[in-house]
Amino acid sequence: MVKAAQVIGIIPARAHSTRFPFKILFPILGKPMIQYVWELARRSTSLTEVIIATDHIEIFNAVKSFGGRVVMTPSELASGSDRVAFVAKDHAADIIVNLQGDEPLLNPIFIDSLVKSLMIDPESEISTLAVRKTDPQELANPNCVKVVFDSKNKALYFSRSPLVSHNSGEFFKHIGIYAYRRDTLLKFCQLPIGTLEQVERLEQLRALENGMGIQVCVVDQDTLAVDVPEDIIKVEDILKKIK
Repeated sequence: MVKAAQVIGIIPARAHSTRFPFKILFPILGKPMIQYVWELARRSTSLTEVIIATDHIEIFNAVKSFGGRVVMTPSELASGSDRVAFVAKDHAADIIVNLQGDEPLLNPIFIDSLVKSLMIDPESEISTLAVRKTDPQELANPNCVKVVFDSKNKALYFSRSPLVSHNSGEFFKHIGIYAYRRDTLLKFCQLPIGTLEQVERLEQLRALENGMGIQVCVVDQDTLAVDVPEDIIKVEDILKKIK
């Protein structure tokens, strides 16, 4: 695989999640969730470094205890992207991958796909993931973000409302992992929040409103983000089957 000179994966790890505070540290089969994400990221062949960006000393100490690299970030930062940009500004990387600390089942190959898509397409500034779905309940669920894209896999729109790609009811669920060119990320975090972002509560629409090209990488496997405590049981059941 073609590799960039420097590709850094950054995992924003905020303490006070609204629905599940400190979920980043919740134990999954004896290990904190953030450790699973860190270990998976380190298995990616395209990342030259993995850094965890947190706003809380307890998370900082937990990451140190399992040998991860961690940076403290200001608590007033508004989003995970801002936390990633705070760390990225001090690193001379070509590409920054914004991972999610609540995705303990993410396939490392997907990270490599994101990076590769930016390296082979100089017109794209951002890449992200999507998976083909047909479940009508997911289609109607506002917590399941949908994406539509053109014939070259360039994103056209993201929405919490149903966005059907085919008459069969097939749609593409967005998976919120991103790879950015470093300068694009720093520029993106300086842009004001736009109308579409306010309406949909989706920050990637800020990029589209400002003409930033987002390449959509379609993968063949969904992920399972941990949003509420009940999701921990689902993750543990899956991990027990694959061990």
